[in-house]
Formats: sequence, C-alpha cells, structure tokens
Amino acid sequence: MMHAQTLPTTAATAATATTVPWQSSRRHPALRLESDERWSTLQELQGLLQYEDHLHDGVDAELFRRRRLKAGQSALTMGQPFDGLYVVRLGTLRSSITNADGGMHVLSFPMKGNLLGFDGIYKHSYMSDVVALTDCDLIRIPASDLFTSGSNNHLEHMAYWASSREITQEQQAYSLTRSVKSEARVARFLQTMSQRFAELGYSPNCFILPMTRRDIGHHLSVTVETVSRAFSALVQEGIITVDFREVNILSHDALCNFER
Repeated sequence: MMHAQTLPTTAATAATATTVPWQSSRRHPALRLESDERWSTLQELQGLLQYEDHLHDGVDAELFRRRRLKAGQSALTMGQPFDGLYVVRLGTLRSSITNADGGMHVLSFPMKGNLLGFDGIYKHSYMSDVVALTDCDLIRIPASDLFTSGSNNHLEHMAYWASSREITQEQQAYSLTRSVKSEARVARFLQTMSQRFAELGYSPNCFILPMTRRDIGHHLSVTVETVSRAFSALVQEGIITVDFREVNILSHDALCNFER
C-alpha cells in the first residue's frame, strides 16, 4: 500500500480534473469527501458491492480515485494492460467481446454496484470492451492495492467475492440465451432488468432501458428484428407498454410465462 501523502486542495483538484491521471489509493484521514467528489472510501465500495463482512477499524482513511465518463466513452478496451478493478458508482455500461469473424457479443450491462475488469487478471490485459451507455462514475481499485505484499485483506476478499458474483451473473445470462425460444429471451431479459432496478431502489415496473434493441439482440444472441417482434408481441398481449426506451410492465406473471 502506498505511504501517506498530502492530498491536493479542493481548488487545485478542480483546476486539474481533466489532466490528472488515475492514481493509486491514498491515506489521509482529514480529507472531507463532500468537498472532493473525486475520491471514495472503502466503506462506500463495501456498500456498492453489498459486501456484508465486517471491516476492521481505520479503513475510513483509505481512499480510491474516481473517474467520470460521458455516454459513448470507453472505460476499458480489449488488450489494454490490466491496472486494476473498477466498481460502477453511477450509470450503465456495455461489456462486449468481438468474435473472430468481427461480430460482437454483449456479455453484460454493468450498473451501479457491479465490478469491472476481473477478466484482466488472467493474462494481465482486459479481455473485453466496456463502453458507457450513460454518463458514469467509476471507482478504481488499483492492482498494486490487490496483489502486493502488505495489501488490504478486506479489499482482496471483497474483490474476489465480487468477481465470483459477476461470473455467476454472466453464466446465468448465458444460460438465458440457450434455454428458451428467441422471443421469450426478450421477456426474460426485461424481467431481469426489472429485478436489477428493484435492487437499486428504483421502480421494478416502470424504467428506461439504457441500451438499444441492437445491444439487447447482441446480448441474447438474436436479431434486432426478433427483439422488435418480441416487444410488439408483449405490447399486443397487454403485458407491457413501451414509449421509445421506457418500459412499463403491466403483469410480471405474464412476462415470466411468455413463451412465444
């Protein structure tokens, strides 16, 4: 872990916000986070990841650099050297890989509390492209804080636990693309998004999808025409209403049982 350093003042931080590179975590107990929106605590990471294990005293002094992304900006790219893990603080992103034939497959749509970059540990470089679908705020956990002697055991356990959860969720998403008919996959996807919004404290019935129908198709391994046809069928049967990307679920039971 890095030794304690003197943090820049709020005014200096604001003046250099567009030029300061990502840095490792720092320790400075006196920093007032409400006046410096560029740093997060280990407790905030714990809350975002919903990690329930107890943290030892003194971790409130450990800070992690944030990075803001505009919609359309890349967070990670395939082949980029691994430099740490990232926790989504705000926003939604798209994680994808490019096949040998040039086709794209969307692995997941990371949202608040999800962990990014764990695929970079294996070969020391990231194996997927991650792009912001909305304006996003990410928190970086530097590799130096995870894999060096004297590193924070709580941080390591939290990162490994969250990585395992992300792998499990991606496996579940993959099974969705194989277990039901093409149009029914869209209904299952909407139900999954409903559950994710509910877990974040938002309405499970009415929400705005941050991804396009083409993104959904690449995720479910179906064509964009199939996605549109499924939306139309769900509307015709009175299961949902749709206004551009806003979806209103009228019957969760019917959505779960949709088998067309």
